[in-house]
Amino acid sequence: MALLILLQDDSSGVRFHIDKPKMTIGRGKDNDICLEDELVSKFHAAVEAVVKEDEEMKVEYYLHDQDSTNFSFVNDERVKIRRLSQDDVIRIGKNNFKFVDDQESDLEATTQLHKTWFPGIYVTKKGQPKSRQKTPKPKKS
Repeated sequence: MALLILLQDDSSGVRFHIDKPKMTIGRGKDNDICLEDELVSKFHAAVEAVVKEDEEMKVEYYLHDQDSTNFSFVNDERVKIRRLSQDDVIRIGKNNFKFVDDQESDLEATTQLHKTWFPGIYVTKKGQPKSRQKTPKPKKS
């Protein structure tokens, strides 16, 4: 099952599991994900799960903009419909969501996101591992 993670400041926030064929996102109370944001349309976008009819029966997820006033964006690209991939960042109004598909990754492995000076732009910082295993020194006999 895939999920959307609402990004808040420098860390991840609320998780929304995509647990039905179509999840709606918007300002209206009838949406599955209701956003209190004046830039979000009443029925702004939808995430749809489509089962691929092949031997793996894999599920693909698509973001559909519902003719919203301020558009929907995936990785800062304006979209009408877009197949979602692992770690895509979806922007709806002032809200950023990270798309995580557990078919493609381990949900326990997460990346720290950092805000930039540009509104709605997040980056990951690659660095040295927090701890390195030291090789044991041979014992003197």
